[in-house]
Amino acid sequence: MTLLATVLSNPLVEAGLRIVGLSLLAAAVTTLVTYVYRVRARAELPEGATLIIGLGVVAIYLNTRLVFIQFVGETGDPFSVAEALLNVSVFVAAGVASYGGRRLGTWAGASERFSWGRLQPDFSPLVRATGRYITVTLPDEIADIEGYDPVEDETRAALAGRSLDFPRGLTLAELETGLITRLKEEHDIGYVDVDLTADGTVEYFAVGRRVAGIGPTLAPKTAAVAIRADPPFSATPGDTVQVWQVLDGEETRIGTAELRASVGPVATLATEESVAERLDPTAEYRLMTVSADSHPDREFAGMLRRGEETMSVVEIGAGSPLVGTPISALDVTVIAVRTAGGEVETIPAREWTIKVGEQLFAIGRPDVLRKLDAANAVQSIAIDGELSNADDAAVLAVTEPVPPADEE
Repeated sequence: MTLLATVLSNPLVEAGLRIVGLSLLAAAVTTLVTYVYRVRARAELPEGATLIIGLGVVAIYLNTRLVFIQFVGETGDPFSVAEALLNVSVFVAAGVASYGGRRLGTWAGASERFSWGRLQPDFSPLVRATGRYITVTLPDEIADIEGYDPVEDETRAALAGRSLDFPRGLTLAELETGLITRLKEEHDIGYVDVDLTADGTVEYFAVGRRVAGIGPTLAPKTAAVAIRADPPFSATPGDTVQVWQVLDGEETRIGTAELRASVGPVATLATEESVAERLDPTAEYRLMTVSADSHPDREFAGMLRRGEETMSVVEIGAGSPLVGTPISALDVTVIAVRTAGGEVETIPAREWTIKVGEQLFAIGRPDVLRKLDAANAVQSIAIDGELSNADDAAVLAVTEPVPPADEE
């Protein structure tokens, strides 16, 4: 013990232990915060926040120690050169350890082994013991939602035949909401369309997902490309810009695009495919902000890809119960009507009466559109965020985006 005490009392050993200990503290706190952020926000903790958290813990300790030195009566000068060098070394080591904790926390948050569902306590056995529960068993065959991308095969296999327990006393709407929320939190699912009975029997179940990133926000026949350009200081994402390049000593306009993002000398543009093909990622360009032009068709298509709603074009057949019904009575938003004679009425009045042979351009949630399709003599002829032909595109070209009926 005497030898150990002698070694630990050595100033260099004491300084090394303090550096290692505070570095481990910073790494542990950063790992925990990064893990929680990754699980709950489904994103990686920013680098700036990593340093603030890791170094903040170290700063709290050092300031607390300084207070004890001054007021508890410990000997030693807290403002000596040696103490200052030690504190600087601690901050440097803690900063490096914080980045290590960030990487570890991000890995743990994305790992299935340390997923939030595995770590949180399971109260299902207690609920079953009381008998106050409802079991919802998902079907083995899971349908896809039109207008949404299909889920991964791994997700589909994990959902097939799964049983979930919920407490009794919930209304049917609360039971469906609880099931949808739970599935979205535990799996990569963007939308769930489910019909349940009061006893928890699943009558219909379909899932879909929205792909994250810039792709879902692009209009048809457009592309996103990153180029080397310095956008104007006042330019912000969403502004319309002209792309210029110096060719043979003369400035040549390449095309027009929409600025999506810019980081330093790199700018991300959304433009037509023909313009994107002419852009060289290794060349230098100049961007000039111009007045924005209205593109209702592009804005509308991008809105459909971002929201939960999708579009369906339905044709009213003879004998349909919808014949003679005003469109205001529907649970969907009708943005256009193509009559039996081929004429297109955009943004029809709410008193518009549905007639045989008409085609309704309807927007709504997938479950609402599915129930509309289930009506007698109503046949869906196109369901997608994109339009099926040039005539449909012409309809949207003169149609401003309209909020769904349930948001009015």
